[in-house]
Amino acid sequence: MAFQLCAPHRCKPSVQVQLREKAISDLNSYSEEIRKILPRLLSLFDTDQTSVSYGLGDRYRWAWGLIDFGNGTFQGAAHGLSRLWESDSWPYPTSTEQFLQRIDSLFEGAKYLTGKDGSMEEAFPKEGSYCVTALVAFDLICSIDLMSGIAEERQIGKWSAVVSPMIRYLVEADETHAIISNHLATAAAALARWDKRVKDVKVETKARLLLERILENQSREGWFREYGGADPGYQTLCTYYLADLHQVRPDWNLLPSLRKSVQFIWHFAHPDGSFGGHYGSRCTRFYYPAGMVALAEEIPEAKALSGFMRGAIASNQVVNLSAMDEPNLVPMFNAYAWAATLEANAKAPAEDELTLPAFSEEPFRKHFPEAGILVDRGTEHYTIINLKKGGVLHHFLKGKLQKINTGIVVRSASGKWGSSQSIVTNENIRIETDKVEIKAQIVEMPKKLPTAMQFLILRILSLCLFRFRSIREWTKRVIVRRLITCPTYWPIWNLRKINLGCDLTISDEIDLPKGYEEGDQLGSFVPFHMASKGYWQVQDEDQSSTSEAS
Repeated sequence: MAFQLCAPHRCKPSVQVQLREKAISDLNSYSEEIRKILPRLLSLFDTDQTSVSYGLGDRYRWAWGLIDFGNGTFQGAAHGLSRLWESDSWPYPTSTEQFLQRIDSLFEGAKYLTGKDGSMEEAFPKEGSYCVTALVAFDLICSIDLMSGIAEERQIGKWSAVVSPMIRYLVEADETHAIISNHLATAAAALARWDKRVKDVKVETKARLLLERILENQSREGWFREYGGADPGYQTLCTYYLADLHQVRPDWNLLPSLRKSVQFIWHFAHPDGSFGGHYGSRCTRFYYPAGMVALAEEIPEAKALSGFMRGAIASNQVVNLSAMDEPNLVPMFNAYAWAATLEANAKAPAEDELTLPAFSEEPFRKHFPEAGILVDRGTEHYTIINLKKGGVLHHFLKGKLQKINTGIVVRSASGKWGSSQSIVTNENIRIETDKVEIKAQIVEMPKKLPTAMQFLILRILSLCLFRFRSIREWTKRVIVRRLITCPTYWPIWNLRKINLGCDLTISDEIDLPKGYEEGDQLGSFVPFHMASKGYWQVQDEDQSSTSEAS
C-alpha cells in the first residue's frame, strides 16, 4: 500500500460542539497540574545558604548523599518558575526579592555542577552530557530572558556568566552516539536564544548546523529520528524546542517542517485520550503540550491536537506532569508552564476546527512506509500497527482500548529472553486489503540491571579515561549499540498475521529450534533499556482492558 495523504477531517456539528465545550471546560488543566506538583518541585532544592550544595535540585546528591555526582537537569526549573512569575501566575504570596533569590540559587547550583569544560552530568561523573548541558543552558537562558525586566542588570550579567561555559561546550562538542532529534533540537534552541542575546557567529553557525542535521533526518512523512525510528512521545518534546526556535528565528523558515511534524503526530492521539505507545521507537506514551499550543494559531492540526489533549491531561487519560519521576519532571514542568501561559491568552475553539484522525467520520487507512506504521480507522475502531517492529499494535474499539499486543517472547536454554520486536525490512512485510503479514527475526532482549562491579569500573573510568572526550563518546556509542540500536539476532523467525477490522485477530507462526521455547504471553513489554517507559495513566487501572490486552 502506498503512502496516502488524508484530507483534513471536520466534525459534524453535534460532535464539534461536544469537543469545544470540553476544551473550554479544561482550559486550566495545565495550571492545575502545575499547582499540584509545585510543592514537590520546590522541595527538591537545597535552600540552606551555608551549604556547599546551596541551590542544587538533585536530592539524591545533596540531601541523601547516595550518589557522587549531581544531575544537572533539575537546575532548569528556573525556566518554568520564571514563566509563572513573569505571567503573574505564581500561586504563593512570595516577595519579588525572595523569588529572585530562589532563581539566583538555581543558577548558583548550576554553576557548582558545571564541569571545567562547561558540561553537565546526568548518569555518571565526568559524563559530559551534551543533552543535559543543552537542556539546562536552554532553560537558564529562557529564565534570563523572562526575568530581564524584573531582575537588575548586574544580576542578569551574573546569570549570563553561568550559562556562558555551557554554550562554549555546545559549540565545541557534539552528540555522536545516535541521532536523537529532541536532544539536537534542545541544543539548537539554546544556541539560537544565546545568539539573539550576544550575536556570536560561531554560536549561530553551530545552531544552524544542528538544525540542518535534524531536518536532514526528518522523514518525508514528518517524523524526527529517535534512535533510528519514529517516536510520537519524544516528537512532542522535539516539537516543543523547535517551536521555540521558530519563534526566536522565524527567518529560518521552520514552519513547513513543523507542519509536517504535527500532521504526523496527531495520528497518535487515541480515542481514549492516551497518546503514543509501544509502537514508537522509544515506546513512550507521554505528551509535551507546549509545542502544540505555541503552534496552534499557525497549524490547524496543532490546535485540534492541543484542544483534545488538554482534556486528556485533566482526567489523567494521558501520562501527565503528575506522573513524572524526578529526572523527567523539570522538562515536563517547563513545557506545562509555557503551555499554561499561552493558554491564558488563547482564542476559543473555532466552529470549523479540525477533528483528529481517531475521530474521523469517514473510515480511512494510512500507511507511513518509512516509519513502518499503519493506521486503520473504521466506523468503530482505531488501530495502530508498527510493521517494522514485528507487528506491535494498539487496537481501540468504540473509543476504548481493546487490545495491546507487543509480540511474542522466546526463552533460550541459558535463560535469556528474546522477542519478535525486531527491525523488519520492507521485503518481509505484506499488506493486503484487510490483512497484514510480518516476518520478524527474534532478537535478544538486553534487560539487565547494572552490577556493583560495573559501577566500580564506571567510577574508575570517570576518574581517568573519561576525562578525554573522545574515549567517553566512544564508550557511549558502544553502550547504546549494545542496549538499543544493535541487538543480537537469534536463528528464529516469527510470522505474524493480522486481520484488520473491528474484530481484529492475530496469529503467530514460529518454528523453534532445539534449546528454545516460547514464553507465556506477557502482555505489553519493552524489549530494551528505555528510562522513559512505564509512566502511569488512568487506563492502567481498567482490569477489563488489561485482560483483553494480554
